[in-house]
Formats: sequence, structure tokens, C-alpha cells
Amino acid sequence: MVKHALFLGYGRMGSALGEAWLQAGLVQHIDAVDPGNIQGMQASLYPAGQALPATDYELVVIAVKPALAQAALQAIPPARLARACFISVMAGVSLRTLEPLAPAAAPVIRTMPNTPVIIGQGCTGLYANNRVNPALKNMVSALFSAVGTACWVETEDQLHAVTAISGSGPAYYHLFSEALAQAGMKLGLPPDIANMLAARTALGAASLQCQQHADFAALRQAVTSPNGTTHAAIQIFEQDEQLRHLVDRAAMQAHTRSRELDPAG
Repeated sequence: MVKHALFLGYGRMGSALGEAWLQAGLVQHIDAVDPGNIQGMQASLYPAGQALPATDYELVVIAVKPALAQAALQAIPPARLARACFISVMAGVSLRTLEPLAPAAAPVIRTMPNTPVIIGQGCTGLYANNRVNPALKNMVSALFSAVGTACWVETEDQLHAVTAISGSGPAYYHLFSEALAQAGMKLGLPPDIANMLAARTALGAASLQCQQHADFAALRQAVTSPNGTTHAAIQIFEQDEQLRHLVDRAAMQAHTRSRELDPAG
């Protein structure tokens, strides 16, 4: 268990992580620095780093906008951070940028969680610098497994791909569900029924996909009877592989933007 953790930023993502860790008993106490008027949290909230108690932190989670990270860390007395492991949830910010912000030789971990962590169904990609030992890796795996699933990638560069697929991915599924619901309305369904059918269909399909050894192509084929209604629809999606090409282009654009976001270039 982590006894004392510090969060720099306790907005939607930061609070989703912190409150889940407290609820699961993985972290004993959290101090969070956030200027917002946040209510109903288990963490102890402070408007600025200068207001923090004299606590030595084992874990520091950086959950602010990248441009604010340096100032947020500089507001904390260095002695309070001397033995801490640092976790960043800032998209696209490399270790080359993060390491100079932390104390010398500090263990630093980059993470790429997605928004479903707020309901315990997130996906998080993880990458550590060479100062993170196996015990710390296991601890961080447990923390992010408490809000969904977590996986370590072999190279830092792969986090850009994680960002493009699972980091941004929930928005892709929301967009498809939005389009599917709109199609249902055009076919005569009331909006509430069209929205419900799109959402519950997405949930059911995702549940099947998450079964052990699931094969996406096989699952699709199981619904697609020859010359049936599904086959008629799939033919439109698969015409000249237009959908696949569109997804490739979208993921590549997100991947490129992830690289551009790093202040170090």
C-alpha cells in the first residue's frame, strides 16, 4: 500500500484515479493540489502547493496540463519529493521532458489512461524509465488495474500508438454510436429508443470482444449470415475497404498529433 500520495491536478482524470485507489485501499492518503472548487472527495484538497502539509510523498501523480507541470512541481519543497515515484498522465509528454522536472535519479512512469477509468473500465498503457524497479512496476500495475486494465509497452514510442488507439479510441466509438443512433431515427425510431439500441448494442458487442481468446473477425462473421441484413450492411462498410482506410488515416493522425504535443519535440 502507498501511504502518502500527492496529486498535482485533481480534475476528472486525476480524481477518477485517486478516488478509486483510496476506495480499493491501495493508497492510504492523498493530498491533491487543484485550484478548482471540488466537492465530495476522499482526498485532502489544497488550492496551491504552498498550502500542503509537511509530508514526504511516496508517489506523485502529475495530472495537470503539460504547460503547468513545471510550475506545479516547483511549488513543492524538494525534500518532500526526494523519495517519490513520479507518474505522469499527461498525453504526449516524453521522459526527456519529464525527468528534468523530477529530482535527480527519480523513478518516472508515463501512463496513457483513457476516460472509461472513471467507471472502472479503462485501458492504460505504461512505460517506465530505467530507475523503476520490479516492485514499483508491480505497484503501479495494481493501481491502474483498479480502474480497468493496464499493460506495459516495450518502448516509449509505442505510447503514441496507445494514445491513438485506446487513449482517443472512446471518442471513435461514441462517434459511431452517435451516427448509428441518427440512422435509427431516420428509419423512424424515437430518439430515446435509437440511442438505447446503439448504446446497448455497443456494450454487448464490447463484452463479447473482451472474452478470453475472442477473435474480432470471427465474432463479426457469426452475425453475418450470407445474403442477410447484416451482410448487406457490411458490404457497404467493406466496399473498397473504405472503413478500414478511414480508421487507418484517423489513427495515424492521432498518432502524429501525440508526437507533436511533446514540448521537447
